[in-house]
Amino acid sequence: AVKRENTSGAEIFREYLVPLTSIGAACTLILQLLHTPPLYAFAIAAITFVASVGGAYITYRVTREYLTDKITEANVVALRLSVYCSSIFIVFHCLSQGMPEGFLCQLLGLLSLLSLRTLYIGINQMTALNVQLRKSTLVIAGLLIVLSPMIIQRLLVVIFRIPTITLNI
Repeated sequence: AVKRENTSGAEIFREYLVPLTSIGAACTLILQLLHTPPLYAFAIAAITFVASVGGAYITYRVTREYLTDKITEANVVALRLSVYCSSIFIVFHCLSQGMPEGFLCQLLGLLSLLSLRTLYIGINQMTALNVQLRKSTLVIAGLLIVLSPMIIQRLLVVIFRIPTITLNI
């Protein structure tokens, strides 16, 4: 079904990823409000939104750059791999960010790695790439899907001087 889609990059980001991330950030906000002050909850939700969309965009751009000389439809393939796999990461990451530290938070963080399985399946559908290029694409895109939102989030927390430890109310 994903192969047959005929949508542009801006449409996929605007009509799919941004609304999904908005819902995820709203869940983060609601869950954070249950155990942190309102200003802190809003800041974490906003940072989670920006980091999630930014991370997906960085993943797309770097993956596209890597695939450009290797397959003819590098832009479309990179876009679909990045957005659809990042969306799985974003859902679980947003829920994890809303939870207080503990088992459930860690479990949701681990479940966000299901995005790597989706990436693996998507890359194996790319018959234009040989096995070695599939493996390297998996590693590059997989690391970007997981690490770029987390790095952006940490940078924003530092830039805006948001404490990482809060007192429960």
